[in-house]
Amino acid sequence: MTLREEQERVQKAVGNSLSHVQADPWLARRVLANAKGEEPMGKKISVLMILVIALTIVSMTAALAAGLGLFGELAQSQGADDRLPALEEASESVSASLTTEDGITIEIDQAYYEGNRVFMSYRMSGNHASAELHEGAPEGEYPWQLELENTIAAETFGNDVPELQRLNAWLDGKGQRWGISSYATVHDGLYLEDGTYLDIIGGDSYVQEDGSITGWKECKIPKDRLADTLTFKTVLFRGREVIFQDGATYKSFYEGLGNTDVFFTLNRNSRYEYLKGSFQQEQYQASAEFALGKVDLKGTVHLTAPEAWVKAWMDWESEEKLDMIMDWNLYQNGKLIGTAGVQSIREAGTQDIEFDLLYPHTASAAGLTLVPDYSQSGEHPEEAIRLEQIVK
Repeated sequence: MTLREEQERVQKAVGNSLSHVQADPWLARRVLANAKGEEPMGKKISVLMILVIALTIVSMTAALAAGLGLFGELAQSQGADDRLPALEEASESVSASLTTEDGITIEIDQAYYEGNRVFMSYRMSGNHASAELHEGAPEGEYPWQLELENTIAAETFGNDVPELQRLNAWLDGKGQRWGISSYATVHDGLYLEDGTYLDIIGGDSYVQEDGSITGWKECKIPKDRLADTLTFKTVLFRGREVIFQDGATYKSFYEGLGNTDVFFTLNRNSRYEYLKGSFQQEQYQASAEFALGKVDLKGTVHLTAPEAWVKAWMDWESEEKLDMIMDWNLYQNGKLIGTAGVQSIREAGTQDIEFDLLYPHTASAAGLTLVPDYSQSGEHPEEAIRLEQIVK
């Protein structure tokens, strides 16, 4: 069931639950009287009506929550990635979970494998972080792995996990203080079953009110490891850190406390719509190739341009003020649907540059154009690359 179908089902359920409630003319009069500043009449809303309203709200909230996976929940977070609603629709429920001996639970809720990328959402709960606070200097000798002069933890470092931030705040540089933090966290990237590491290229995490941590990851699979079905591994690792704030000097020692692996298997979606386009003018020529899957529109623009452009792109500290292409904005039938699509820029020759671009999923590939956005003069609609669907 899609999110829209679930919402329609909730609306029908709410309508049915209120179908027997009769209109109350007195209530309408009371609202109007209050709006006019008149004294309200003495009649009170019935207990039955209050219960009906309360139960309806509870039922509606539960139904909406039941219809969302973790991708859908994360999509409602402030500043969430535009692709999370599409991942909610495309992903499958994995429901792989494991609880460690020390009481930490890691759950893989949803995941999706498309092309050369894998996406997964997770939740970590339990006693995954703790801190001990001490005055003075630590007893015994530690082989400090990091020593920073003129660095005070309370002024320099921050952590979204309350326990770990409590330790940072404790180390305020007013004399000698130290502490020990013990914590578990999910590794940035993922692994294949054979141990191949998959680099993380997207994702985020959030600390919830109950102390749990929810998040999602997007990782890239090497070309020589692609297969129709793959087993993936997420790694929960634990660590212990001793931190000593000696006045304005910060010292730390870290040691690992072991890993826990959680496995899940996915089939790859290989159904793409492929698009291609080009544009040429006196100063440059551009060619674009894109693939539209279930999650996003991803592709590359190859640009042959003046050598000065390439040098400026590769030297971010360049002070030469050239009016050159810095980004590409995506339009569909004249409507702007994606900006700031550049994921990376790489040199492909003295006069060649490649833009890796990523935009949110579109329901249709028809009418898509890429408009170059210049550093000085902004958009140039007359130089748009029209993306046409091709068959592969």
